[in-house]
Amino acid sequence: LSNLRTLALGELTHPSRREVRARPDYIATMFCALRSTARRLAAPAAVSAILAGSCSARCDSDERLAALERRLAALEAPKAKPSLSTHWSRDTLNPELLFTEADLENMVSSLAKQISRDYAGKDVVVVGLMDGVFMFLADLSRKIDTPHTVDFIAASSYGLGTVSSGNVKIKKDASMPLAGKHVLVVDEICDSGRTLASLKILVQQRNAASVKTCVLLDKVSRREADIRPDYVGAVCPDEFVVGYGMDWGGKLRSLPFVGVVKRELYS
Repeated sequence: LSNLRTLALGELTHPSRREVRARPDYIATMFCALRSTARRLAAPAAVSAILAGSCSARCDSDERLAALERRLAALEAPKAKPSLSTHWSRDTLNPELLFTEADLENMVSSLAKQISRDYAGKDVVVVGLMDGVFMFLADLSRKIDTPHTVDFIAASSYGLGTVSSGNVKIKKDASMPLAGKHVLVVDEICDSGRTLASLKILVQQRNAASVKTCVLLDKVSRREADIRPDYVGAVCPDEFVVGYGMDWGGKLRSLPFVGVVKRELYS
């Protein structure tokens, strides 16, 4: 308990939390979570008072509070990620996983809650960008708690010029008209962003009521197109990642986690 404030400061000052800290209510919400945790663990009155004094704004979201308490619990008891020392993919992947099954489940659950809240009461079509999205989309669509339909598009971008709908080669189009619908385009990873950006323009030109994008992983360092996904599970390092639908030469898609291919195998 004496380390609660230290943990909070570490969370608030860590470089990876820069984007989250930009939210004006983040610090207040963080300390509300700490106060709640202190009470739950029957902290001494003095500690609770200190934490209470640090919270200058009311916690207005039980969902955010619960999420921050889970993050705090993870900080209090850090655990090493499972090793691939005995897994059949150990000769191809780095020993330590990038994202475990539990990590992926948490990401998907968080995204589904955001999407369910934002699209409540709307006529929604969730469009998966084939092929690698199949695992992510299956898990995500089952957790979206608002009526929606699911469709698929297989597409690729070409050309090095300006991103436009003309730069998209459609291999398999959506099965239903998208005009008047609120369309959420889902992909497993945003790398250069060219295909996702061009496809977004294409759907907009089909008179969709709105078009947003959702990706499990965002590899910001490789971005070439001017696009920022609306929903992101996690930022991905500049590595060759596989698993959970993502492949390396058609292999490793079926892995239930996300791993990193050893650089010596492709560099």
